Amino acid sequence: MAGPGRLPLWAWLLPLATAVAAVVSWTGWCGSETGTWLGGALVAVTGLLVYTLSLEALPQRRGAAGALVRLVAAVLLAVAGGGLVFVAAGAGYYLTCPPF
Repeated sequence: MAGPGRLPLWAWLLPLATAVAAVVSWTGWCGSETGTWLGGALVAVTGLLVYTLSLEALPQRRGAAGALVRLVAAVLLAVAGGGLVFVAAGAGYYLTCPPF
């Protein structure tokens, strides 16, 4: 079974897996340095995966303007995806282990 574009479905589920892993690492390690670094790396990987997959899925248009629109859309989707994962992981951390 294939997802949008030419990639298999498992490739489209990778950002979801890294997002869940980021939330679990920040929530599970409860403020340790290892959990913070691992969760931050997983948030970054989620944003990178969203960027690459959105570039794969967005239609290709001719010319510099079409390429720029595609690039800006992919960057905005990546920032939004990474930001949502960061907020979810932070909420999981603060709900589980309040620092104050």
